[in-house]
Amino acid sequence: MLQEIFIQLAFGAPAGAMSLLLSALGIWRRWPFVLLLAGVWAASAMLYLSGVCGAPLYLLGLLQFGGALAVKRGRPRVAWLLLTPLFLGTLFMVYLVSLSLFTPFQP
Repeated sequence: MLQEIFIQLAFGAPAGAMSLLLSALGIWRRWPFVLLLAGVWAASAMLYLSGVCGAPLYLLGLLQFGGALAVKRGRPRVAWLLLTPLFLGTLFMVYLVSLSLFTPFQP
């Protein structure tokens, strides 16, 4: 039971949301290393999501590495724009989770 909760927190929708929050903090405070950490965390969440829908969504995590480069070069607006597709992918993951939560269980 505890392992299942850990897997959901590490790879599911909460991981994508926490990665987005870390990325926003990294852009706001201009800390590129936080964006790199968030990119690694988002890659695992998006890898999980890409297995669900079949699209290579794990590449969305790479945009955070581009955002870290943009922050390092002093262009935070570009970093915010690079964060937008990851935000949409995380919204999609939260939508899928909400569908699975509110459907009746059928054995």
